[in-house]
Amino acid sequence: MEFSLMHAGLAAGAALAAIPVLLHLFMRPTPKHVVFPALRLIRERQKRSKKKMRIKNWLLLAARMLLLALMALALARPRLHSQTPLGDDSVPTAMGLVFDTSLSMSYKQNDKTLLDQAKERALELIDRVPDSSLIFAADSASPASKAGRSPASARQWIKELTVRAVNRPLNVAMGEVYEAVLECDRPRREVYVLSDLAKTSWDVSRPAEGLDKVAKAAEKPGGKVATVVLRLGPAAAERQNVSIDEIAIPSGVASTGDPVEVRGLVRSHGAKPASRIVEFHLDGVKKGQKPVEVPAGGQVEVQFLTPPRLKEGEVHRAELRVVGAPDPLAFDDVRFLSFQARPPLKVLIASDLDVDAEFVALALDPDPGASRAYQVERARASELAAKYRDTLKDFAAVFLLDVRELDPTAWGLLNAYVHEGGGLVVGAGPRCLAENYNGPIPAQLLPAQLDAPVATAPKTATFGQVADVTHPLFGRYAEEIDPQLAVMPVYKYWRLKTAEAGRTLMTFADGAPALVERTFQGARAGRVLLWTTPLARRPRRSDPAAWNELPNLSYWVFPVVMNLTVPYLAGSTGEKLVFEAGDDVTLSMAPGAASDVRIIGPDGKTAEAATPPPPGEPLRIAAPQFLGHWTVVATGPGDAKKTLGFSLNPTVDESTFSELEKTDLDALLGKDGYALAVDDKTFNRVTDLIRVGHEIFPWIMFLILILVTAENYLANTFYKEPTGGPAPGPSPDAAQAAA
Repeated sequence: MEFSLMHAGLAAGAALAAIPVLLHLFMRPTPKHVVFPALRLIRERQKRSKKKMRIKNWLLLAARMLLLALMALALARPRLHSQTPLGDDSVPTAMGLVFDTSLSMSYKQNDKTLLDQAKERALELIDRVPDSSLIFAADSASPASKAGRSPASARQWIKELTVRAVNRPLNVAMGEVYEAVLECDRPRREVYVLSDLAKTSWDVSRPAEGLDKVAKAAEKPGGKVATVVLRLGPAAAERQNVSIDEIAIPSGVASTGDPVEVRGLVRSHGAKPASRIVEFHLDGVKKGQKPVEVPAGGQVEVQFLTPPRLKEGEVHRAELRVVGAPDPLAFDDVRFLSFQARPPLKVLIASDLDVDAEFVALALDPDPGASRAYQVERARASELAAKYRDTLKDFAAVFLLDVRELDPTAWGLLNAYVHEGGGLVVGAGPRCLAENYNGPIPAQLLPAQLDAPVATAPKTATFGQVADVTHPLFGRYAEEIDPQLAVMPVYKYWRLKTAEAGRTLMTFADGAPALVERTFQGARAGRVLLWTTPLARRPRRSDPAAWNELPNLSYWVFPVVMNLTVPYLAGSTGEKLVFEAGDDVTLSMAPGAASDVRIIGPDGKTAEAATPPPPGEPLRIAAPQFLGHWTVVATGPGDAKKTLGFSLNPTVDESTFSELEKTDLDALLGKDGYALAVDDKTFNRVTDLIRVGHEIFPWIMFLILILVTAENYLANTFYKEPTGGPAPGPSPDAAQAAA
C-alpha cells in the first residue's frame, strides 16, 4: 500500500504546527516579584500547581499542533494506493484496452448492444488521461498492434469496432496487450478487459497469456500493471433469448422429384416461455410459416417441405427465421442451409439370407413409396461377379452382410470397386469363414484379418464407446451415442488378428474393436468399414446367430449410423455445404482446371479473388467471417462457369450463454491479479481507486472535528476558575508567626 498527495505543496503547511510552540516560548508571562510574609507556604503551593499546569499545557499544546498539521494535510488531499504509485489523472498512461467482439456482445440492453456499452466505457477512460498517453487496443477477432495509438486515434479505432463471427480466445488478446504495455515507457500502466464474460470467449483451460511478465514487472518500483475486468450486460440467469439452434435435412440427402423435408430446432433461453413465428425461406422466397410456443429453457422442433422437382445439381439456399417479437440477440434468429438436389443414392446389399439384409434395408429405405434418400437393391452374394461386373460402380455403397464366402472373382470385383473410390461395409457374423476373409485378395481390401468368434463376459456384454468422436459417422451425435452403446447387449463378436491397416472407430466394453475403417487414397477416396459383429439380429436369444441387439428398435443408434454411413462412403461429406463460424470451408470443384475463382459474401456485393486449386483438388477457404449464404463462381476452360455455394452459421455455444464464475476468473487472471466491476458504479469506483487511490480527506476532516472539540474542552477545563469563592490564604496567626 503506497501513500501519495494530490497537492503535495500544501503539505508544507504542516510546518505551521510549530506556531503554538513559538507562541508558547515568546509569550510566556514574566514572573512578578511579590512581597508576602508567608513565603514558605506560598512556595509549597506554587510547586504543586506548577507540576499540574506543565502537564496540562503540554497536552493542550500537542492538541493545537496536531490540529494545525491535520488541516494542512487535509488541504493536500492524501490518497492511499494499492496498484499504482501516482494518484493523479494527469499522469501519462500506457493504457491497454481488450474488447470482446464475439457474437454474444451483440446482446441488446436498453437499446444498446453490449459492445456499444464497452465503447462508451473505453472512451470515458481515454477522456481521463492526458494526450501524452499511449493506447494499446485489441479485440478478440484481430491481433493487437505493438505501436501505441494516440488518444485521438484510439477513439476513432474504437468507434469502428463491430462484432465478429470468428474470434480467438481473449487469453491471447490479453497477452498481446500486456506485452505492449510493459514495453511502454509511460509511468502508469493499466489494462482494461471489456467483456460479457461468456465462457465461449475464453480458453478456461489455461491462464491468460503474459501474466508471468506482469508479475515479474511488479517486482520493480513503479512496474505494476493494474488489470480491471468490466462485465457488461445482465447475468446469465437474467437473460432472455430465442434462437434457432439447428436447420438440416434429416436424411442428409435432397432427392430430385420429391419434396425435401427441412427441420429446425427453436430454443428459448431464460426463465420465461416464448411465443414466436418461424418463417421458412427457400432461394430468397418465403415458402411458409408456423407459430411455435417454446417453454422456458426448452426447445421445439419445426418441419417444412420444399416444393417438389427441385433443380438437380443447383445449390439451393434455405433459411429459418424467428419473428413475432423483439429479441435482444438478433444473430441467432436466423439459420442458413445450402444443399443440392440429386437422385437417390443407390445402395447394394449382398447377403446369403434375407434376414441378414432386412435391418439395413429398412434403416435406409423404410418406405419405398415416399421421398427416398436411398434406392436399395438386394442380391445374393453368389450373384455379385456375374450380375454386377459392369454396374457396381453405379452404387454409392455396397454392404456385404454375414456372407459365408466369396470366390476370387467377386473379391477382385469389390477390390477394384473400392480402389476406384467406392465404399464397402462388411458385417462379419456367424456364417463367415475366416480362411476366406483372410485370403490374399481380401487382405488387400479389409482393414484386419478375422481370428475367431468370442463370447462376451457378463460384465462386458455391451458395446463400449466411440473411439473417434471427430469421425463424420459420429461427430454430430457422439455425446448421445455413447450412453446407448453402454446398455446395448453384445453376445458374440469376431476377434481380430491384426488391425494395422485400419483405425478403430468403435469398441466393445472389453476394449476389443467393434468397427474398423481402412481408407484408400486416390482421385476419389475409397473406404471399407468392417463390423466385427453382424448388422442383423435374431428375436430369440437362444438362436446361435443372435450375436447382438444393435438393430433393436429400442435404440436409435442403428438407423442413424446407417443413414450417415452411405453419404460418408459416397463422398458426400466432401460436398458439405453448411459450416460453422471458425471452420475452414472445403468445396469440391468440377474436373479440369479453373482459371479464375471469385468468392462473393452474403451481402452479394463483396467479391474476393481466390487462388484456383490444382486440377482434381478441392477449393479451400480459410475461416470466412460473415454469417449467411456465400457464392463461389469458378471459371474454367472456354470461359465455362460453375456456381458453387455454402452457408455459414454461428456456433450454438454463442446462444447458450454461460458466464465465467469467480473461480474461473481467478484461474485465468490470478486470484489477486485483477479487479472485477459488474456495473458503471463499481467500474468508476475501481478506476478511481487505481488512479488516485483511497480518499483519506473525509477521515481527516472527521479527526479535525474531534480535535477541535477536544482542544476546546481542554482549554475550558484547565483554565476554569474554581467555584466557591477565592482560594483560602494563610491565617493571620500563621502570617504573624512567619513574620
